[in-house]
Amino acid sequence: MFAPATTFVQWYPVLAADHVDSGRAHPVQLLGKNLVVWRNKGGRWSCFDDRCPHRAAPLTEGRIEDDGSLLCAYHAWRFDADGKCLSIPQSDRGGKDEAQPKACAKVYPTQVAQDMIWVWAENGPDAGLESALTPPHLIPELDDKEGLASGRVVPQGVQHTDLAYGWDTMMENFVDPAHVPSAHHGVAGDRYKDVRPIDFELDKEWPVTATSGFRFKFDDEITDTHNKVTFVPPCLVLVENADYSGTLKLMLYGIPTKPGWSRLVGRQAYVHKYAPKSKEAKALHKENKRLGKKTSGLLVAARITSKFPQWLMHATSGIFLYQDMVFLHHQEKTLASVGYDGTSASSYSNAVYTPAPADRAVMAVRKWIATHGSGGPAWDKDCDPTLPEREHKREVLFDYYEGHTKTCSTCLRALKNVNRLLAASKTATVVSFTWGLLRGARAVSTPAAVGSRSAGVINAVTARAMLPAVAVTLASLGAVKALEKFRSLYYTYSFHHQDNP
Repeated sequence: MFAPATTFVQWYPVLAADHVDSGRAHPVQLLGKNLVVWRNKGGRWSCFDDRCPHRAAPLTEGRIEDDGSLLCAYHAWRFDADGKCLSIPQSDRGGKDEAQPKACAKVYPTQVAQDMIWVWAENGPDAGLESALTPPHLIPELDDKEGLASGRVVPQGVQHTDLAYGWDTMMENFVDPAHVPSAHHGVAGDRYKDVRPIDFELDKEWPVTATSGFRFKFDDEITDTHNKVTFVPPCLVLVENADYSGTLKLMLYGIPTKPGWSRLVGRQAYVHKYAPKSKEAKALHKENKRLGKKTSGLLVAARITSKFPQWLMHATSGIFLYQDMVFLHHQEKTLASVGYDGTSASSYSNAVYTPAPADRAVMAVRKWIATHGSGGPAWDKDCDPTLPEREHKREVLFDYYEGHTKTCSTCLRALKNVNRLLAASKTATVVSFTWGLLRGARAVSTPAAVGSRSAGVINAVTARAMLPAVAVTLASLGAVKALEKFRSLYYTYSFHHQDNP
């Protein structure tokens, strides 16, 4: 008999569709399960258990063949997008072994929506029906074809990043705008000027249930914005900042990958009040100009970030993400050490002190987890639920290559180009330095230098000869230094709040 989807058996976005190599098999973790996500030659994405049915070899070590099948590289078994075994080279029984159910890979429903690859959290006989009856948590504006075509809706790209703290901690952080100016000091605010009370008010029009989550509202008098923070269980937090010109929407999906870890799949979009070239937009602009209103800060921010290429957005996002990860990684370990396990909202209240209205949404998340979320994610039966030990080595904690770069085709291409430019700059440095030495030596032997007994004349002739080469050498050295610094952003982000005045 069909059973409705449970709290954590839902659709989860696991990868940014535009930033993964479609010619490779990708490892993904979801609720403690090891999965492989891949695309056949027809453009269809599929998700299997990362386990060949033959002898449990990881399919993520496999290859996508020219015929569009996924090949297990251990014994060359091949599977189609539905998990059916197409070939067992070691069998000579005319396809009888391939036709056995035990030869099939275990398949999870998969779809692509709003530039994200979504995976249903269960396989099995009911998974297809359950997933078909349960829509993923999408953002309506991103499917508004008219709005997208007119420029009223301006979406940015999707990014996925693995972070060293759990799903519950991620959800708590998502609904907490109060931390932004302090934790992200110098990037998204000023801890000395912008930290202030936030009067969170529960939106009475948004029913608080196991499936609907909750919504809080607050106004910011300084930025003159009306703001909403909406939690849609189990993985979406939608942050909306609105002013007279439009709304900036930040879509944050928190994916429970394994205990002590989660994957952020996020993007943002700016939604104009009116299409930019419409009569209404022109009238609004004219009226705002008459009233002396400045250009919307939200609109300016959206315009600036929309001009950035995705490889630059990705490279610099670690700066933002790791600024608060260093708090969150240790915070959840501390809470666990005093006995908090998510099953009781009161135990969380006893472990912390949250007197300000700004913490209301955080407390609501913890209450929802205890009341409706069974204390946290329903990990796979084969997953060890033990929280991993603290990581004190910052170079490990801030490993952006492992957390993002190696799974992002856009960043891998950019890194390859940076390495090419770096090699060219180093070569230019050596060549220009050698060129300068040769020009200097040649200048000393010129008639002007040879005929003079003055060291000053000789030095001046030599310096003039070497000047172009010196300029090129210094420029090349500067390029090497800048490129090495930029390249490091794809690998690790070294940061300490004590060094951020």
